[in-house]
Amino acid sequence: MDPATAAVMILLSCSPIDGFVCKPIAAPPAIFSSLDQCRAALKNRLASAPRGKIIGRCRRVDAKVTGALPDAYLSVTVTRGVTSNSYIVPHEK
Repeated sequence: MDPATAAVMILLSCSPIDGFVCKPIAAPPAIFSSLDQCRAALKNRLASAPRGKIIGRCRRVDAKVTGALPDAYLSVTVTRGVTSNSYIVPHEK
């Protein structure tokens, strides 16, 4: 997987009382370094919630575009002459 690609988990809270209206959960989206990590975390999160009360999805995002970096990653820009390249690299805190 491209190291510049991360995944974000979006969760919605659904209420059958309001005709199954779903609203975003009031928490920042969780960011993961891979889609597989996101899907595993989503499976665990949905398993711990009452059936149908929470729905969610994982989507790939380009961390260089969104600036949404997963924990333990850092954006580094390398400039050679007039050319600059950005990289997403692992980083220990």
